[in-house]
Amino acid sequence: MKNYRALMPLALVVLFLLGVYKTGSDNLEEERKYSRYLEEARGFASQKIEVYAMQYYQAAIEMRPSAELYLEVAEFYRDNMANRSKALEWGEILLEEYPLEARAYEFQMELSLQLQDYAAFFGLYHTMSNRHVVSERAEEMYRSVEYTFRTVGEYDEMSIFSSNLTPVRRNETWGYCASRGSRWIALSYLYAGPFNNGMAPVIDGDGKAYFIDNAGNKVMSVAAEGDILGIGAMSSAEIYTVYDGRQWSYYKRSGELLMDGFSEAASFANGLAAAKTAEGWRIYDTEGNPVPGGPYDEVVTDERQMAYRNGRFFAAEAGSYFMIDGEGVRVGTDTYEDVKIFYENSYAAVKKNGRWGFIDRDGSWFLEPAYEDARSFLNGFAAVQEGGLWGFINMDGELCIPCQFTGAKDFTGNGTVPVKRGQVWSVLLLNRSNY
Repeated sequence: MKNYRALMPLALVVLFLLGVYKTGSDNLEEERKYSRYLEEARGFASQKIEVYAMQYYQAAIEMRPSAELYLEVAEFYRDNMANRSKALEWGEILLEEYPLEARAYEFQMELSLQLQDYAAFFGLYHTMSNRHVVSERAEEMYRSVEYTFRTVGEYDEMSIFSSNLTPVRRNETWGYCASRGSRWIALSYLYAGPFNNGMAPVIDGDGKAYFIDNAGNKVMSVAAEGDILGIGAMSSAEIYTVYDGRQWSYYKRSGELLMDGFSEAASFANGLAAAKTAEGWRIYDTEGNPVPGGPYDEVVTDERQMAYRNGRFFAAEAGSYFMIDGEGVRVGTDTYEDVKIFYENSYAAVKKNGRWGFIDRDGSWFLEPAYEDARSFLNGFAAVQEGGLWGFINMDGELCIPCQFTGAKDFTGNGTVPVKRGQVWSVLLLNRSNY
């Protein structure tokens, strides 16, 4: 019995070694089988024999799935078979199985660019970003197409967007277009004004003036008596302007007349408005009281007939423009040859020595004068003109969309902007924001 006990440790060692040998032998056989499958798959793939190539690829995947192998199959379809549909299909499988693998996104994004499928490309990029997957190659591709765009719609005239809607004209009638270019409110008005405070002023085919909501429903009648030839936006203070052919007047939403007798009148914005009498332009508060300063030869307004933004007006005397604040106090000492008013918290376009540049609300230069013409910055972009054509610069001063349009307006926060080619207006949509 003692001899048997002495042999037990030796027996266990032998059994262990036999087990190791068998495991190693099995692993070696499995590795040989896997390598054989890959060798066969690649051989048939090089000859573009899809059926057998895929038979062996599938066998290899069943044995040992990996991101590298899924990618190899996707590349086989793309490069050897020129079958982009199948390549995309395998790329999608790769993404499903390995959602944090950078190469999966790179492959699909490269293929999307080859197909000029920008919707797929930017969708993949944003999914990758949301999952915090890092890829310098993907970033490089993104930069190459960051400012690609398409255009939608055809109109004879367009204004600037407010509340994601803008007045548009075809032939002699006006309606409204949504910020992504689709027709929103039918072309049925003789006049259509900007949306503000949830409503927009219109004059219909019968000459009736009223306000509509963003679904085109009539929400308020205009209280002014007599003919109405012009009507301004409803301000947040619930005051609007009316032109009867002789003078502009300011009315409260209740129908009460606030003040009248103006030859020109800007809509209220941020509690202040500019209006012109025979003496010149003055600034008024919502009670109809003039603030100190003035009269001025001119107070600059935009297409929405607003003059006061970013806490600043631009006024003019003797042909020179300058900034004033809401209390009529001049800001800085600089003067300009022409100006465009601010948008909120942005930079205004001003003309100096024959060229246009951009200043902040204190009068400091953001971008030195360099352009034939320009519009103020909004939502990170500004329209600029060179060689008689318009393009767009970004906040780095880079001409990101080359000058190619005969007209241009201001970007929305949705990455869209009205542009004009020849005599036709359309909505430009940045692909990166609209996919």
